Amino acid sequence: MTDTKSPWSSGDLGRVLDAFEQLPGFVWVFEGPELRVVAANFEVRAAVGNRRDLIGAPFKQAVPELAGQHIFELLDQALRGIRTRGYEQRILTDRHGDGRLEETFYTFDIAPWRNADTTVRGVVVQAVDSTDVVVARRAAESAATTSARRHRHAAGLILELQRSLLPDTLPVLPQVQVAAHYLVTDSDLVAGGDWFDVVTLPSGRVALAVGDVVGHGAAAAAAMGQLRTVTLQTLRSGGSLPDTLTALDDFAGHSIATRAATTCIAVLDPAVGTLEVASHAHPPPLLIDADGAATYIPVTPAGPLGIRSEPAVVHTTALNADDVVLLYTDGLIERPHRSLDDGARALAAAAAAARRDTLHENTTVPDRLPDRICTLVTERLTLADGGYRDDITLLAAHRRPQPVPSLHLTLPADPSALRTLRRQATDWLTTIGASAADVSDLIHALGEAAGNSIEHAYSPHTPATFTVDGTLDEQGIVHLCCADRGRWRPPAPDAGTRGRGLAMIRGLVDHLDVIRTDTGTDLRMRRRLARPTVVADATTRPTVTGEHPSTAEKMSTRLIDTSHSRTLEVHGPMDMATTERLHAEILQLSRGGGLPLTIDLTAVSHLSSAGVRLLHRLTDDMDTLRVTVSPGAPAEAVLILTGLQDLILEANAHD
Repeated sequence: MTDTKSPWSSGDLGRVLDAFEQLPGFVWVFEGPELRVVAANFEVRAAVGNRRDLIGAPFKQAVPELAGQHIFELLDQALRGIRTRGYEQRILTDRHGDGRLEETFYTFDIAPWRNADTTVRGVVVQAVDSTDVVVARRAAESAATTSARRHRHAAGLILELQRSLLPDTLPVLPQVQVAAHYLVTDSDLVAGGDWFDVVTLPSGRVALAVGDVVGHGAAAAAAMGQLRTVTLQTLRSGGSLPDTLTALDDFAGHSIATRAATTCIAVLDPAVGTLEVASHAHPPPLLIDADGAATYIPVTPAGPLGIRSEPAVVHTTALNADDVVLLYTDGLIERPHRSLDDGARALAAAAAAARRDTLHENTTVPDRLPDRICTLVTERLTLADGGYRDDITLLAAHRRPQPVPSLHLTLPADPSALRTLRRQATDWLTTIGASAADVSDLIHALGEAAGNSIEHAYSPHTPATFTVDGTLDEQGIVHLCCADRGRWRPPAPDAGTRGRGLAMIRGLVDHLDVIRTDTGTDLRMRRRLARPTVVADATTRPTVTGEHPSTAEKMSTRLIDTSHSRTLEVHGPMDMATTERLHAEILQLSRGGGLPLTIDLTAVSHLSSAGVRLLHRLTDDMDTLRVTVSPGAPAEAVLILTGLQDLILEANAHD
């Protein structure tokens, strides 16, 4: 007679428990409305440190760092009988108990645990680590061409129209940091009517604006652009917050496309922390303090724009040092089958959690606080909630605890000082919030200015110094001055390619003044700093990447010699401290004759005028010299500025 007894019956409890212990990933079993832990497999217990008090503890107390990460909400749904399958999310947890959160991507299966009468007894959760899969998928998505990831061609054109009507960068300011994310709804006509802007005003004040035009498509995008233009013109012409709203209200009443639009504008004085806010039918700003407490600013909104409502009431509040204020559009809090109050509570919880998170340095979440909040909030409230039906705008402003410091360096007038200059200037520019592109260009410009002082201003073997000073003004313009106290020597008759340094600097900054006096020379440079905004459609995950360029300082080379070509890869800086050695190495290679030589500058971190002079000399000595460089890289811009673009080898020809 065949034994039909199931191995999973109560008679084989030991085997069941052994299998439960070995289930892949984290397996939790919770009971009751408090979600008390009644079972957890081996991987769970190991992850939480084999705590003796785990069984019986409410889940929200056992793992408090998950608050605001949308997991508790999914468990509450399961208590209501709703199952979640194959749900993927980034989770930040304190693995080592040092307060720093690390990221892991998990795929969740969350199901109700039912009694025999089908009532819900609790929740069963299995979470499997899918980080490797997510990283691989995102790498593949990043490598895909833009056209393959966009909507059909017509929708893509409308999205480009909308992007052209929104700011592509935001200012970098000494007392406040700003960031913005704009997500376009996943629909056939992808363009929408959301808009945002950050406007610098006199005396260091900053205006923050968001708005929403009714409808989608090209007409809504054009109307949005018109309202944004009216806002800019009024604020920049000296209009107050009430003046700006009055101008918007008057303008909106003249067109069906702009009528009934909503807006919220805030004017921040970061020096004292005064924040003035007024709204036309728009959700109120959210304030997150340094401790992560989130509260909505009590604004009394006027009616929608263009319907002749009463003037908006200006509400004044205080933004303390290290506080963050969020302005947003209603797409962030509107979801089917959920009230606006529920959506507002979800936004506050997500923003508070993002503010409190202390991240491990290896996460892909941005370091800057406003970028981090925008990234995590939009991710958790959109991708983790079944998508979104309307455009989403999120604008964050962080009042710095202290204004950014100034830069002052005194360095020896020697080529060896260039390494120290680049390192310390990069650190300062990073601290003030400069983008990767601004850092790269300004470090090149400073290197050229310092190189001029070292090479031209002092006699050889004469001890001397030069200074570098930097400040960031209230309009977001960085001022850099490289000064020496020597007399610049005129170029020698055989200087040939000398004199290109100043031309290179002018191509890298907005303005250059050369001040020569009897006591020395000042090179004064100005450049307006800006950071990119994130504008994406539903098929593109918003990311903030590439914070700062490589700061490798030691030059090295590698020769790749094949049967049909020779390529010399150059890594690190090509400046006056390294070009002599590089020149000797290339001459040694050329004496061997043979195949033409290509110099690969892809990994060059700094191409100075000394490096440019070397390339010019090599073109005179070598008939077949070619170089390769990454398209759009600073080295390519330097080659074009200095007349060496003919050396650049086409990528497909090199391959």
